Amino acid sequence: MAYWCVRLALCVLFSVYSYSLQFKTGSVYQYSYSSSTLFNEVNTKNKATAGATQKDVGVQLSVDFDVIPVFSSPDGLFLKLQVTSAKFSSVARPAEERLLPTLLKFPVFFELVGDIIERVYVADADPIFSTNIKKGIMAIFQLKQEQGERSEIDVCGECQVSYAVTSPNTVSKSKLNCQNLEIAGQFSTPNKMMGLSVWNKASMHYELKDGIVNRATGTTRLVSYLNLRTSLNGGVISSQKVSLENTAKREIGTVSSVEDAVKEAEKETGRPLVMTLLPSDTEVQQCTEDCKSPKELVAQLHDDLVKEKLASLDSAKAFVKMLRSLRNAGKTTIAEVFTSPDSYYLVTQLIDVAAAAQTRPAQEALLDLLSFEDDSALDYPERYLFAAAYSTHPTEALIKDLIGVLKKKIPSDTLRESLLLGLASIINTFCQVKDQCKHEVVKEVQQLLVGGLEACGEETCRGTYLRALGNAGLSGTVTVILQHAESPAFPMQAFTAINALRRIHKQFITPEVITAMLRIFHQNAANYDTSVRAAALDMLLKNQPTPQVLRNVLLAAAMDQTNFEFATYVYNSVIDAANNEAMVRDSLKMLLKDPSFNNYYVHSQRGKSSIFTNFLAKTSDTNATYSMFIENSKSGIMKKSGMDVNLIGKLVTQPFIKFGIFAEGLESLVGESEEEEEGETDSEPAAEVEATAGMTFTLMDVLLRQIEFFRGSAGLMSAVWNAPSDLTSALQGNLLLQDHSQRVHLSNGLVVNLEVLGVLSMDLAGSVSISLWNRNCEALIKNSGALYIEGSMRLESELLNSGLVFTGEGESSIHFTTDADFYEMPLKLCMQMMRPEFTFKQSVMKYERLKSLKRLRRRTTKTSKITAESYFLNKGNSDECRVMKKEE
Repeated sequence: MAYWCVRLALCVLFSVYSYSLQFKTGSVYQYSYSSSTLFNEVNTKNKATAGATQKDVGVQLSVDFDVIPVFSSPDGLFLKLQVTSAKFSSVARPAEERLLPTLLKFPVFFELVGDIIERVYVADADPIFSTNIKKGIMAIFQLKQEQGERSEIDVCGECQVSYAVTSPNTVSKSKLNCQNLEIAGQFSTPNKMMGLSVWNKASMHYELKDGIVNRATGTTRLVSYLNLRTSLNGGVISSQKVSLENTAKREIGTVSSVEDAVKEAEKETGRPLVMTLLPSDTEVQQCTEDCKSPKELVAQLHDDLVKEKLASLDSAKAFVKMLRSLRNAGKTTIAEVFTSPDSYYLVTQLIDVAAAAQTRPAQEALLDLLSFEDDSALDYPERYLFAAAYSTHPTEALIKDLIGVLKKKIPSDTLRESLLLGLASIINTFCQVKDQCKHEVVKEVQQLLVGGLEACGEETCRGTYLRALGNAGLSGTVTVILQHAESPAFPMQAFTAINALRRIHKQFITPEVITAMLRIFHQNAANYDTSVRAAALDMLLKNQPTPQVLRNVLLAAAMDQTNFEFATYVYNSVIDAANNEAMVRDSLKMLLKDPSFNNYYVHSQRGKSSIFTNFLAKTSDTNATYSMFIENSKSGIMKKSGMDVNLIGKLVTQPFIKFGIFAEGLESLVGESEEEEEGETDSEPAAEVEATAGMTFTLMDVLLRQIEFFRGSAGLMSAVWNAPSDLTSALQGNLLLQDHSQRVHLSNGLVVNLEVLGVLSMDLAGSVSISLWNRNCEALIKNSGALYIEGSMRLESELLNSGLVFTGEGESSIHFTTDADFYEMPLKLCMQMMRPEFTFKQSVMKYERLKSLKRLRRRTTKTSKITAESYFLNKGNSDECRVMKKEE
């Protein structure tokens, strides 16, 4: 209430210093008005040409109306707007016209104080559609006849408006950055790469005569496009034209105040008048086509929702349909869906949908379904936490729910770790929205994570909390993370701590952080495992290293050959960073002008460790790159390897997938030891390391629970005998990537609803065949996925329903095979990465569903075929593969 009082006070303040239109009581001003709203695809190279390339669809309005001054005072005017005739037609079929009698039934009244429309009075029985159209007409008369800018409450919301006066009777008006006054039901993902860009501008050109609007023409342009792929887009052009046709005389009323005028208006309409403001309202629409309850929809989509269909377009499309249904369902309905006989084999997929719905009823139904205290039934809560970690617009209530679960006794350590990782990821997304990171709930989560870390007595426990801190990316935890990064006695802990800095904003990567990374890499205070030093180097290279930093790093690689594999890895890391970062490249070019660096000793590294970045795919909007990295121990046994996939846009880079294989102490299992060469000293800790191997997996920069393959020789034997020779899924699910819902109020009073949903249906599977007799291993990691994106722009109107729907879809997989031969040393290793041929299809469907007119649909489809590809990894790998294949 206080907000509106302030707004009205500002309006009065503006009116004191502004010129108003000179409407006179005793006169009737008769106007003709037309407005069109067109939908079409957009030429993204020029936003202003929306609708220029294909045939439009939409609606055309033709209206005659009267403006009648009812009461005049020094404070302003009380005016009546009465529609006298109204009809509409199809843009695609202009000959098809129909009457709109609903606009004629009730007039609207408004107060014009100076040049601001302060209050609007509508009959309580007048439909929202009717009052919106009239507000669009009314807003034309909110006009400042002076040069300048101001904030206005307009039919579009709260707008920044600029006026240009080109002559005494000519005024131009432009509106930008209009914000809806009612934001309920609107949301967007803060992830810029996965988000939607919306561009909106309105302008109106006036010709005045005798202080009255004689003629006005205006245009509103609205463009929306997917940042990931701008060819998935839609555009709206809305035009308005009003002309004064005649001025007639009428009898002057006897009202003496605005209050009396309102009472007389109520007698005239026969209905109570409701006071409102100028912005248009949203029509509450019920489902009118192909309406099914969630239970009916589950039965219909059953075959597409089974887990065997994951990573297919059928699964992704079914997910989108179920998501729309559950977002409009209550708690009881959703609970019935979970327990329905048709859902018996679909519960995990339905958990994906309910978690992505992000409504309070869905969350309450999920909490009733799940049990976090039963360590024998972990599948459902694990699946929920996986899906919740990727919430696109998490609420404070969701965070509080998970804090409540965390404070309970959870007997399963793995489930507790998943809960910590998921909650931390949600906090990171929550903090991307302006000012939300200041909420008390964020401080509470930070205290829980930091307090839990400090209370840990074991390295595994500390690793869990450090991974959670990495997912959270809270700037207030940097000091705590650094303390654990400089822990030479616990290599895995130090490595995890350094990686926990990955989501910290660059402004909080202070000189103290860089200094700590330098101490670790150069081992100034203690000796560190090479994996820890490599992680510190990665941090240095990603944070604009100075030429001096690069100089010392290259010297370390050239001068310290006690571990030539690590020296090779360092050298290749610098070269790879220079190939991808302009600042590193410029610094390196400067250094290489010095012959003491640009020489044989620096460039001729003899190890097989490598790091290499190349393009996975290229488009006009986004490039996808893959980085392969392999760090070997001194004996040539793999110590760390993996792949990063990043999406690189024009302004932002989004980490997409990262999986890493880590191993320690494998030399003893293959009969080798890291004996020092004569004259060498080992800079790594000398204590014998237990043989260990495992995998880390990061999706959309969210670190998931670490998987340990084995620990010790007994664990290795168990892993060998239990290794899946058939392809077995390790991670499955449907994830919501794009999620946008927004209402845009056009200048003609109509409301456009923008929605985009994009889902990734994925399945990460693998198989391995190990022969201890032949001392070889064959492994396959198959990452399959289907992407389905559906966006729409439509008029929120049951009478004039028109708009467009754009979709993009494709499914493919990447096969990563590894053949290892450890019959004799050095180890032989051949890696191959391949992608089969696939197609990506885009379509646009434009439609009109106008009352009493035949429905119209126009569809265009474009299919792109992407040829199969085998990806180059590095020259050393290619040479090794050639040798191994030749020996077969």
